[in-house]
Amino acid sequence: MARKMAQQQSAPAHKNRWFPIAMVVIVAAGAYWLLVGGGQGGSGPPATHPDLLEVLADAEPDASVGVPIGPESAPITIEEFYDPSCPHCATFAGFAGKLLRQNYVETANAPVRWVSYDYMVGFPNSVAASLAARCAGEQGLYWPVHDLILSRQTRWYQLADPADAIAEIATQAGVDADAWNACMRERRPLEDIAKSHQFGVSRGVNSTPTLFVDGVPVDLGGVEPYTHIESLIQARIEALSSGDDPSDSGQGAP
Repeated sequence: MARKMAQQQSAPAHKNRWFPIAMVVIVAAGAYWLLVGGGQGGSGPPATHPDLLEVLADAEPDASVGVPIGPESAPITIEEFYDPSCPHCATFAGFAGKLLRQNYVETANAPVRWVSYDYMVGFPNSVAASLAARCAGEQGLYWPVHDLILSRQTRWYQLADPADAIAEIATQAGVDADAWNACMRERRPLEDIAKSHQFGVSRGVNSTPTLFVDGVPVDLGGVEPYTHIESLIQARIEALSSGDDPSDSGQGAP
């Protein structure tokens, strides 16, 4: 089944040292070559996609391309910028992120809405993995594929060709193979990935994972992520309940 899926295209979290637009173009172009079958089974070079580089180079920051989970009415928003190949992102998602979502996002009357954004640090397989999750999102399965991609990161992120491994993850998450395959071939979410990355750039993101709680960046240096972010959530809940919201005065969340 996995080999019938679309062809696609390391290491702690890295600083983004490349000029952002150029980096997205180069990484995505390489992923595009793999995704459409370049070098696979004698299929030869892919047909040129006339708008690919133009779309990436012209991408504007767009907050609306984030993928949310949690109630729209939640009073608190956490934005996470991640690279699916970033080992620190996988570590965060596997413990702190998982528990935070369980306790504050996926409960009845949850106080937090969580929004996921792609931010391409420069790993060669990241665009393919982001495309896989977003293509699954067309079937309402973004988060299952997103989570499996991170939890099984070591199975694919250093492969010369991660196509089969990523396709297997999508299959196990329950995607319709034909629809997912078509989305991957057409690279339909590629523009959203580029816009997401550029939105991160506009917010000052330069490493992954980077989180914001109600627009205020979270400093994860030297702290236990779950405990620290939970304390920020609780402080925001208290501030909002009391009507003493520091963000209204420009001070930001505690």
